[in-house]
Amino acid sequence: MVDAPIVFEIEGFDILPGSGPFFFLLALLVYMLVLLGNGVVACVIVLDKKLHRPMFVMICHLVVCDLMGATAVLPHLMMDFLMGQKKIVYPAAISQAFCIHFYGVAVQTILGAMAYDR
Repeated sequence: MVDAPIVFEIEGFDILPGSGPFFFLLALLVYMLVLLGNGVVACVIVLDKKLHRPMFVMICHLVVCDLMGATAVLPHLMMDFLMGQKKIVYPAAISQAFCIHFYGVAVQTILGAMAYDR
């Protein structure tokens, strides 16, 4: 006997028919800006030897956390906009929830360490 996979349907996530590609492009633009902005900050910190101090290392860790948070949410959201799907299978939902919660804890920990360092 084979069990059917558990699938969650996202409620309250209504977009007008035909506006999915617009929201996909908007989310893609946001994702590209997140990647570009965080990549520039990380490259500046890595390349400039004067910035190899604890505060800038923590800022670099915030950059990595921001990339993880955006990557946990935006690609699946873009796929939902483009395909018009409102469903997610259980393992994908659990891994996405884990990444988002880990992102939140990591950011709060880094910000706490930065506050204590000041």
